[in-house]
Amino acid sequence: MAKNLDMFSSFPESLHLSIISLLPYKEAARTSILSKQWFETWRKTKMIDVEFDELFFEKPDEFDESKEAHRRNFLNSITYWISHNRNQFVDKFSLKVSHPESCREIIEHCFAFATQRGVKDLRLDFSDPNWKENTMDEHTALMQLPQHVYDLGSLLESLKLYSCGFSMPHMLKFRSLKEISLGWIEISVTTLRTLLYSCKTLQNLSLKKCGELESFNMGDEKIGLKRLVIDKCQFEYTDIFFDAPNLVFFKYSGGVWNSDINIKREVMEEVEIDFPYEFEPNFNEYADELYTILSDFYHVRVLTVCSVLLQKYISRFSVLTCEYVFLVMHEKLKAIPFGEDKIRHGLNVRHLILKTQMHPNELYGFTFLLESCPWLEKLTLEIGPRVIYNDYEPPYNIDLQKFWERPMLQTPECLAKTLEVVEIKGCTGSLDEFKACFYLIGLGSSLKEMNIYLMKDENEEIRRGIIAQFVPGFPRASKDLDILIA
Repeated sequence: MAKNLDMFSSFPESLHLSIISLLPYKEAARTSILSKQWFETWRKTKMIDVEFDELFFEKPDEFDESKEAHRRNFLNSITYWISHNRNQFVDKFSLKVSHPESCREIIEHCFAFATQRGVKDLRLDFSDPNWKENTMDEHTALMQLPQHVYDLGSLLESLKLYSCGFSMPHMLKFRSLKEISLGWIEISVTTLRTLLYSCKTLQNLSLKKCGELESFNMGDEKIGLKRLVIDKCQFEYTDIFFDAPNLVFFKYSGGVWNSDINIKREVMEEVEIDFPYEFEPNFNEYADELYTILSDFYHVRVLTVCSVLLQKYISRFSVLTCEYVFLVMHEKLKAIPFGEDKIRHGLNVRHLILKTQMHPNELYGFTFLLESCPWLEKLTLEIGPRVIYNDYEPPYNIDLQKFWERPMLQTPECLAKTLEVVEIKGCTGSLDEFKACFYLIGLGSSLKEMNIYLMKDENEEIRRGIIAQFVPGFPRASKDLDILIA
């Protein structure tokens, strides 16, 4: 039998360099452990995208001693790589390291390396992986952007800072900045206004776990953003007011807000709304606010909503309707007066994404949105564990356990006319999921695809067999329906 040969070792170094240069930085770094030859090759590569990630060297279930050893190896690898790298230019530089106060000298070397090579995309993350995203805790910046980084001026196009502070006057030197992400820091609404008004090239803004924000009131002046993400930030007043005629994408996670948003209907495409449990202890007071939020985005083509909205908010604003809200909505939009069962004139949504557990508490919200999207073409159910409220009360006297069997359940217009694709992600094979499939297949006259993606665990094959046995045999309203189980 012929001996096993290491074919790669026989390749010339120039070919090794070509192979590694095509890999992402993390994958290229992995090759350094193959042999001394591969380590030397990795060291000589002219990477234009550099990423140092502490978590890449660490496993979450390791003992503290092992984590500390891996951290030392991680920091040593940074020092070694920077000292031996001869690249003249670096397009992207990313550094993720916690407890920066213990390795300031190495961090300063990283700053110098990136700025000396004219980096265009800079990401600095000094947040702690142990910080909880779903708590109200606030964290101040553990590092400050050094002065020489601002000297990049018009070279820098993307800046992402997590637990890293900055100087607002110096930020104005970044005259070509297109994208900025800020997280785990305190920031004022005045700073945000200055940034958005002064940086005319800015297209993308992301705020994550930022504190000390009075509100997100950007005033009457137009801002040029195309994408805006506000993720679990702490507001003194939950006012979100802005005029963004170029906005295409908006994602929000937090408490219900007072909305005054001006956007162009023909430009805006996608909205994602998430109301985490910890942000809203009282759901009974926000019927009109939620209706205003949905009306501000009624023309978007892609809408993602959370389980909390399905359970709590839709139920409340379905019941707590009043003449005042009706008049406000009618005057504002002239198109979406509301009713007990749906937004009568319809949301313009073509792709609806529901983050759900398919629990009975979510079913009224589920059908409410189907009835409110008469032009829906694609429905995605992202199934996973959600917060389920024990105090949930349906808006009408409904036996939720027999919800799908109600003889008076009307067929939503989209099921009869426009819905072509249903996508179920993370399918567990629960009885409620089976009932939903039965309902959609039995009423979806225009359905062409039902794609069922199973939850990946040790029971996946058993689940696949059960679903494959029953779902394809459900009575179909569409003769053109194909069912995929993957």
